[in-house]
Amino acid sequence: MSGTSKHTNSWENDEVRVDVPYSAAGVGTTVVVTSRFTGKVLLMDVGDGSVRDLLAKGNLDFVTELDLIAITHGHFDHVGGLWTLLGFLRMLGREEALNILVPTGCVEIASIVKGFKECYFDTLGFQINVFQLQHGSGFDTDFFKLKVMGVEHYGSENITDKDMLMPAIGYRVSIGNTIVSFTGDSRMCQSLEDLVTDTDFAIIEATYEQHPNPAQKVHLTEIEARNLGKKAKEFILIHKKPDAGKGVSSPR
Repeated sequence: MSGTSKHTNSWENDEVRVDVPYSAAGVGTTVVVTSRFTGKVLLMDVGDGSVRDLLAKGNLDFVTELDLIAITHGHFDHVGGLWTLLGFLRMLGREEALNILVPTGCVEIASIVKGFKECYFDTLGFQINVFQLQHGSGFDTDFFKLKVMGVEHYGSENITDKDMLMPAIGYRVSIGNTIVSFTGDSRMCQSLEDLVTDTDFAIIEATYEQHPNPAQKVHLTEIEARNLGKKAKEFILIHKKPDAGKGVSSPR
């Protein structure tokens, strides 16, 4: 396990390499999972700057090797780079179909993909498929096998006083004999523990030092995330509050 900054991390074994080129709450999160046997790539969330971060790896392999995109939820810091990524793949002449996984009811991805297709219908050289998944769903490709678990994420778009949760999921990904888990954003819940337990490597959000509103928990604290990480063989904490000055309020 290695970390080059507060918002960047990586992990690898003989079967897979996992890179988190950047993750900060309210800014952007991208997780890159690369099979060391095939070179195929799975992206989990595509936050703002995802194309820039992929290019920083020094090659364009992802244009053809991108096998699947798995989205945890529709908040802008997790999907803000999707339009740019689709545009870049189109510009570079990708021809293979691209599958995108989303939680059932994720209107943000549906809107982005619909708008992109309408803009570039006549010049889009590859098919874009969106699959809506819910707790207990699975999705397999030739290179990655995913299991989906519903998590509890409260969104700031909720205008009621009720504890209404947005569509949000986490992923357990099998690459050969290795299992990688990604929580996405969630407060502590049983499915989050089930998601992480006994995985080889867990990627866990840890937004807060302490809950700003204990009566309405939105994210994990670092203490909660570390305790959760103990259920996996190894883990890293991501999605921390950005260093942007005292005037920045806690992200929701």
